Amino acid sequence: MELSDKKGVQHIVMALAALGLKEVVICPGSRNAPLVISFNRHSAFKCTSIRDERSAAFFALGKAIELKQPVAILCTSGSAALNFAPAIAEAYYQRIPLIVLTADRPKVWTGQGDGQTINQTDIYRNYIRKSFEINGDATSENDLWYLNRCLSEGFNIATYSDKGPVHFNIPVSEPLYGTTAADENKLQKVFREITAEKHIPENEMELLAKQFSECKKVMLLVGQHLPDESLQTVTEQLTSFENVVVLTESTSNIHHSGFIENIDRCITHLNDKEAKAFMPDLLITAGGAVVSKRIKKLLRDASPKYHWNVHPYDSAMDTYQALTSAIALEPNIFFKQLLPYIQPTTSDYSLRWNKLKNEKEHAHKQFCADVAYSDFKVFETVYKTIPSSTHLHLANSSVVRYAQLFDNSKTASTWSNRGTSGIDGSNSTAVGAAAASPDKNFVLITGDVTFHYDKNAFWTETPVENLKVIIINNGGGGIFRIIPGPDKIAERERFIETSMATNAGHLAAHYGWNYLVVKNEQQLEPLLKEFFAPSTTKTILEIFTDANQNPLVLEQYWKFLREKK
Repeated sequence: MELSDKKGVQHIVMALAALGLKEVVICPGSRNAPLVISFNRHSAFKCTSIRDERSAAFFALGKAIELKQPVAILCTSGSAALNFAPAIAEAYYQRIPLIVLTADRPKVWTGQGDGQTINQTDIYRNYIRKSFEINGDATSENDLWYLNRCLSEGFNIATYSDKGPVHFNIPVSEPLYGTTAADENKLQKVFREITAEKHIPENEMELLAKQFSECKKVMLLVGQHLPDESLQTVTEQLTSFENVVVLTESTSNIHHSGFIENIDRCITHLNDKEAKAFMPDLLITAGGAVVSKRIKKLLRDASPKYHWNVHPYDSAMDTYQALTSAIALEPNIFFKQLLPYIQPTTSDYSLRWNKLKNEKEHAHKQFCADVAYSDFKVFETVYKTIPSSTHLHLANSSVVRYAQLFDNSKTASTWSNRGTSGIDGSNSTAVGAAAASPDKNFVLITGDVTFHYDKNAFWTETPVENLKVIIINNGGGGIFRIIPGPDKIAERERFIETSMATNAGHLAAHYGWNYLVVKNEQQLEPLLKEFFAPSTTKTILEIFTDANQNPLVLEQYWKFLREKK
């Protein structure tokens, strides 16, 4: 096997193979050529070429999410490394393991006017679990040992001890294209971290159980979480307690008839006095980001007596300004340990929430039966017709918010980039996920601005026949017409909403995608059924709605729910 003739590069690649890395997303360039040659020729790696660094990093993020394993991204020196930053920030806040590899010029040339040379040391310092500087030109035994030690430490951080992105900056000198015979099976001295399941001491568990049982109102709020059957099971068990209510969102990926799955639908009408009856004495939070701004405000205002945050890495996060117990465990493990200790408590709390849920569900169905053509109508129809096998990706802004109003239990899973909640990588993340699992059916729902912002996601030869995209084209950033504030200022349309008149038809043709278009309600359901048909592959469905009508319909919806008390 011919690898780069640089010993340091050989050790980097073979150490990562020994550590278990399998996927590498490679961006073009020259300074990274020794690494490109070696990764591509080593049998342990599947290498994917993506031209645009920002898109490539989100593509890798989508793969890592779907495969539940680390994925490496590799680029050349200079500004290429900066373009990885948005996806690295998303991975940082979502705890997704990315192995970030940036080739660099020799450090003696930093700041000396040499081409394509910037200071890459610690370049992602605010959004990285750890950064390492490792020498691709290393030759001595000590230097090569140091490479293996750093790579082992970083890989273990990324995947176990402080999960998330880790950066290796790799200076290499010219010549860059030389190769030599190498034994890819040569044993590398790397180390893997061995972790043990944590167990809360009995005295601590008894104290928590006492708090649980003394509270008549216990709320479990589950934020963003990957599908987890074990978590599903233990949360279902918690619903058998009269004093417990479980609140979830589409991105929580757990569903049950006893859960409150459409939070804003239930609480939008509550005044301060009414809200008090629904707020908990004990708040338990698990998972990542919560979409609902309303529930966050209500809980902050309520200041529960107790708040337990259950998270293996971020248990000290005090989102609701009421934290009393930071529990550093996976939620499913914690609840398994807790359940034997807690006793039933007589309460009408669960009954009260479920009565509210049923009332609002009835009102929701009444409203949907006669709703005008709009973004709201589009989402209602999408969720009515979407196949149950669908792995759904939701773009940010209005898309992820509308999705919380409808029944999400049909889909196999739901993902959204809620770590940073940006619009910059939704397409690429979905393309990466679909490429990682060609046997699954993926659908991305996005807006027109978000779609065009990341259109380089489709500039790839990677086959994604199993991905379909719905664009809701409301002529700009529709979110700024449905949140309070922007709708009151003259600059909204041009500078904030960035109103535009575009369609994706030419882009679809350019990249070889099928294209369907909906312009009215009569076309909506028939074309959605055609779009969702198993025989339809690699298709963009663009649905046009009226930017002025959309906020009116949504306001009518909230008003209807308020009046149906």
